Amino acid sequence: MARNLSGTGRVTIFPLLHDWETSSRCVLAYTSMDDGYTAVVGVIPVEGNVHEPGDLYALAGRHGFIGEWKGSHEQRCGCWLISTGTGALRVPKPECITVETSWSLDMARTVDLEAAYAGHTRIAAGRMSLADKELEERARALIAVPA
Repeated sequence: MARNLSGTGRVTIFPLLHDWETSSRCVLAYTSMDDGYTAVVGVIPVEGNVHEPGDLYALAGRHGFIGEWKGSHEQRCGCWLISTGTGALRVPKPECITVETSWSLDMARTVDLEAAYAGHTRIAAGRMSLADKELEERARALIAVPA
């Protein structure tokens, strides 16, 4: 059941090439809550981006898994999302934005992990909005959307 989450903390915002065949891109944001036990990954919607992924778990599933993550398909998708978010935080590209801000997540799904992954025991994913609208516009500008 979907519900909203919100919080304030360090958020890493980054562009993601999520479909090589179509060169489709989106803007993702990664943060955590509950003293870091819950990873939060959200798509920041970009107007006109017809290739925006609706379901982040489905996006993760399309990327395949080599076997480094165990558990159900949903658990492995959650680990992929966490890995993508923590990777952007720990090894940022020049276009990444990491800032303290308030956020809210229209949560599509949450998954409890069988074991901690990157310090998280749960992952929540959905569509994210930022309280700072100027920052949200900077985030949206990370990808070019054809007119």
